[in-house]
Amino acid sequence: MSDRSGDMLFLMRNPAYVRNFESVLRALCERGQPITVLFSERKPGGDRAGLAIVDRLAREHANLRMEMPKALPLGIRGRLRLGLRMLRDYLRYFGPPFEDAGRLRVRAIAPLPGAVDRALASVLRRLPRVRQALDRQARALEQRLGEDPAVRAELERLRPRALLVTPLVQFRCRQSDWVRSARRLGIPTMLCLHSWDNLTSKGLMHAVPDRIAVWNATQREEAITLHGAPPESVVVTGAWPYDHWFRWEPSRTRDELFEQLGLPVDRAMILYTCSSRFIAEREPEAVARWLAALRSSDENRLAEANVIVRPHPYNGDEWTTQPLNDAPGVAIFPPGGADPADDRSRADYFDSMIHADAIVGINTSALLESAIVGRPALAFPAPEFHASQDELPHFRELVGAEGVLRTSRSMAEHIGQLADTLADRERDDETRQRFVGRFIVPNLSGKSPRERLVDEIEALVRDR
Repeated sequence: MSDRSGDMLFLMRNPAYVRNFESVLRALCERGQPITVLFSERKPGGDRAGLAIVDRLAREHANLRMEMPKALPLGIRGRLRLGLRMLRDYLRYFGPPFEDAGRLRVRAIAPLPGAVDRALASVLRRLPRVRQALDRQARALEQRLGEDPAVRAELERLRPRALLVTPLVQFRCRQSDWVRSARRLGIPTMLCLHSWDNLTSKGLMHAVPDRIAVWNATQREEAITLHGAPPESVVVTGAWPYDHWFRWEPSRTRDELFEQLGLPVDRAMILYTCSSRFIAEREPEAVARWLAALRSSDENRLAEANVIVRPHPYNGDEWTTQPLNDAPGVAIFPPGGADPADDRSRADYFDSMIHADAIVGINTSALLESAIVGRPALAFPAPEFHASQDELPHFRELVGAEGVLRTSRSMAEHIGQLADTLADRERDDETRQRFVGRFIVPNLSGKSPRERLVDEIEALVRDR
């Protein structure tokens, strides 16, 4: 392997994270920046799309290469580090804004049995000073353990001129060791935020990088107040993963899409976008109940509406044998799900959004994208998925006066909202535009979020 010391090193958890950074990697390559993409681990069943993107970029740009994960020894100290971080991640879910986020708390310290968590939580809730003392002691002990020698050796081998990481806050992740060692070696570091929920639904930053790139002022405040980032280190760039939607055009007409899917062309259309398995267990059964409620509506336009169900890209197998596949006026598209990681899959996704009269989901980034393409978004009605909606801070960000999502307290109320939406799809257009200007593309000064992020990455190196 040729010597690539001096590259920017972009450390991603696994190849599934590449999709949100394709445009950033391309822009860095076009500016002549040498880049090595390195993965912390593999994602069985979720690698293919991301690896295809990196392979495509590497063929187009000689200054980009990829390294697959290499098993680094962990040792006793390493296991102790991870255990202490796990404890701190668990304890964070007892304070604001996480008091009700029980599912996140359990995930932080999995595989802790639910009964044990409930018993432990009942004690810790009553003892805030004990929680604070445990957190301080765990942090101090972890710092006394020092650097991870295997990670430091990898950094010394690669000798990058900058270390970019994402997501950094994943539970039981060693990326904090990379940031800590890089800073001690004088290598500038930056966290590039991967998703809208990362700062509130994952773990802590157990090592704070020199620079943190976030999408909006909300995430900036989260980085400072929830993760202890110095305010001067956090930069707002806008949401670069969605840049392409602002210039995208439909690849087929509405009638062409319906004819392709075997749907009547003279009907309204609702797009149901599925969520991850953590957010929505047994989602097909929930969608079947939701569809039955639609079909029972007194409003003919709603009762007869076409429904396109878009499977989550990593849960597509749930839909291959569902009875909904034969339901009239319903299409599973694309069959088996698809990661929108190339022009064809993105065209399918965009067409299904732009031709929809309404978009429905439980808790998914599609509810953000619906605002970008100017389509109304409604949440699956309460209370079935309360633990995956109202209990999670990132979902609450979409609701309220500054939000973009209509919520309801019952299926009947939700059906009424859908009927109103089909009657007037343009209602709340100004609210959607304000949300996009606040959450997706804030303070752009004539530049796209991708351009602003790349500027910040280059400045990270230049200013050192």
